[in-house]
Amino acid sequence: MTFLVQDAGGTVVGANAYVTVAEFQAYHADRENPLVGFTSDQMESAIVRATDYLDQRFRFVGQRTNVRQRTAWPRLDAEDRDENLRTDVPHEIKEACAEYALIALTQELNPAPTRDATGRVVLEKSETVGPISESTVYGNGGALMLPEYPVADQRLRATGLVVGSGTLRRA
Repeated sequence: MTFLVQDAGGTVVGANAYVTVAEFQAYHADRENPLVGFTSDQMESAIVRATDYLDQRFRFVGQRTNVRQRTAWPRLDAEDRDENLRTDVPHEIKEACAEYALIALTQELNPAPTRDATGRVVLEKSETVGPISESTVYGNGGALMLPEYPVADQRLRATGLVVGSGTLRRA
C-alpha cells in the first residue's frame, strides 16, 4: 500500500489519508489513548480506512479543490458554522480522521450488513433449541444506517461543514 497524505491544496494525486502517522500519534498522546502494540504500517492502514470512511459517510459543503483529488478535502467555497472560509484540510477533519483510525485499529468501521437468503438486512437473530424458538429482526426498507461514533461524528457536525451523513439508500 502506498500511504499518501493529502496537502492543503489538494495536489497530492492518489492521496488516501488526511493525517500522517506522527499527527495520529500526537493527537492520541494528547488524550492519553494508548497505541502500544501497533506498527506504523498498521496505523497507516487504519488512517487510510478512516479517510475512506470519512469521505464515504459525510457530504461536505463546497466542492473539491482539484478535480483529480481522491479525497473530499480540501474544498472550495467551504464555509464553516462561523462563516469562515476553510480552504485547507480543517483540523476538525484531521481530528475526526484520527478518532476513526483509532477505532479502525481494532474493528471494522463500516461492517457489511448481515442479510438473509432474500437479501433483507438482519439486525438481530436469536435461536433456542428446546422447545424450539426462532426470532429475526429485519432492518427498515432499503435504508442502511451507518454506525455512529459520537466523538468524531459530533466534532464534525459542530463545524457546519457537514451537509449530510449516515444513511445509504439501495438503488
